[in-house]
Amino acid sequence: MIFPLRRMALLLALALVQPGAGMARPASHATATQLAPAFAEAERWVGKAFPGAVLAVGKGGRAPEIRAFGRISSAPDAPPMPVDAIFDLASLTKVVATTTAAALLVDRGRLDLDTPVARYLPEFGGAPGHDAITVRDLLAHSSGLAPEGEHWRKARSKAEILAAINSMTVEAPPGTKSVYRDENLILMAEIISRISGQPFDRFVARNIFRPLGMADTGFNPAPALLPRIPPTEQDNRLRNRLVHGEVHDENAYLMGGVAGHAGLFSTAADLSRLARLWLNGGSANGRRLMKPQTIALFMARQNRPETSTRALGWDTPTLPGGFASDLASPRAILHTGFTGTSIYIDPDRRATIILLSNRVNPTRENVEIRAARIAIHKAVLEALDGR
Repeated sequence: MIFPLRRMALLLALALVQPGAGMARPASHATATQLAPAFAEAERWVGKAFPGAVLAVGKGGRAPEIRAFGRISSAPDAPPMPVDAIFDLASLTKVVATTTAAALLVDRGRLDLDTPVARYLPEFGGAPGHDAITVRDLLAHSSGLAPEGEHWRKARSKAEILAAINSMTVEAPPGTKSVYRDENLILMAEIISRISGQPFDRFVARNIFRPLGMADTGFNPAPALLPRIPPTEQDNRLRNRLVHGEVHDENAYLMGGVAGHAGLFSTAADLSRLARLWLNGGSANGRRLMKPQTIALFMARQNRPETSTRALGWDTPTLPGGFASDLASPRAILHTGFTGTSIYIDPDRRATIILLSNRVNPTRENVEIRAARIAIHKAVLEALDGR
């Protein structure tokens, strides 16, 4: 578990960060005025797309401007959403934890993208077609694994879920079809753990979150943090209770809350730190964690196949269209999470946008987040462009 170590991580962060550097603080009056229309747009979706949200916008080397909107849940007596709310990131786990960890291992020469997955995970190599799947295919979502998804309906443990993935059917030769699959990043986390000799959550805490000063980021948050954690869904599929402070994703829940595709909790301020690492070519807090070449490699479209928008772990804008609006930079990297979260990193504007919400509270049937994401990102990008 990561959160019980929060005090240690905070002390380390303070030792690494110069006073005021990389910390969330009020932006200049000019910046706040510039972003006012974007924050007004986010406010407009409260009670429609989500009970509440936190939006962080970073520009250049400045600290992000962060605003909270609405309430922490859909309950009538729910308190206001705190600006330091700790959200279930859902699939942002794939890029914040798993992809960043994979990039670190590539940078250190310990992970080879074009090595077959079965070389790292021999138990994966038994099923037909599995031997041809490479690490690059996992990260580019071009593995060809057939849709299976809801392993939790039959499995009852991490071991059973991994066994089900190891026997999945391959529906297309690797690299010929791009299909977004949770299983790709579940396998990636297992590879990271196998190479490092550490549990996945421990590796990302020691090598990513602590060096970046991400003191509020981790798996399986401590009960004492519940007042800062927005509840997600009333789960009538598996747990038959309101999900609060534990991972929303059913597969990740059965895997003990720690997985490569979901399970991470974090704040807008912490994610802004991670975003700056990618924006700055692998450097943050005055330290270099990765070489610029490694960052550039992971941010580039892999063309597996040529029609795919996928980079390594990350997605890139679908233009025209896509959740970041038609104003998105073609060179941006981005990702969304099922619970109502998203991250957008724009090297052309030198800008980052973090939008966190609990749109699944009280139910996942509310899909207004699709329109809300587009409208909010368009408003932010218009403001940044001075439109």
